[in-house]
Amino acid sequence: MQELRSTDILDKEIEADAKRKAETILKRADKECEEILASVQNKINVARQEKEEFYSKKLDAFEKDLTASGPLEKQRFQVSFIQEEVIAAINKYLSALKEEDRLALVTEGFDFDVCKDKKINAYVYGFDFDAAEKLLKEKLGSALISCSKTDFGKIMIEEELGLENNQGIILEAEDKSMRARLTLVQVLGGILDNYRQELSDALFGGSL
Repeated sequence: MQELRSTDILDKEIEADAKRKAETILKRADKECEEILASVQNKINVARQEKEEFYSKKLDAFEKDLTASGPLEKQRFQVSFIQEEVIAAINKYLSALKEEDRLALVTEGFDFDVCKDKKINAYVYGFDFDAAEKLLKEKLGSALISCSKTDFGKIMIEEELGLENNQGIILEAEDKSMRARLTLVQVLGGILDNYRQELSDALFGGSL
């Protein structure tokens, strides 16, 4: 009977010891979990702060670039707008001219005497061919050996510059020693180079 009682006590002591160990393990596990969670949260906070600083710097840089480029973009837009309006006004003016007036416009500034001792081939585009050929015969006389139609930019590369109707005459010496361009593009280029500001002031009254 005494042995059974001793065994009972021993079992209870073992059970109590096991419970204490289990509680200790659980407490340690809870503490480790808390430490892990705290560590994870800390890493999240650090990562969030780093990202916030990174994007804050990005935003500051973007705002600085925007502030710096603002006046430049405004100037580019203004220049582009003025160019478009000037070209539109010139197109309107040219469309109102008679054919002979546009022919005179491209030929009046050219010294035809430089072709006097040469054999000249003429290439016409855009203009009424018969009218252009007649004018060239008057200006060049026997120096003109041929006159034919061509397309814009085929004989010589030219920028369109926004012209609605490209018209012109290319003169070329038979021996290739001379080539001259008598075109609306050339006339327009000269006008823009020399009178852009005056045209802008005339269109906008100096308000731009």
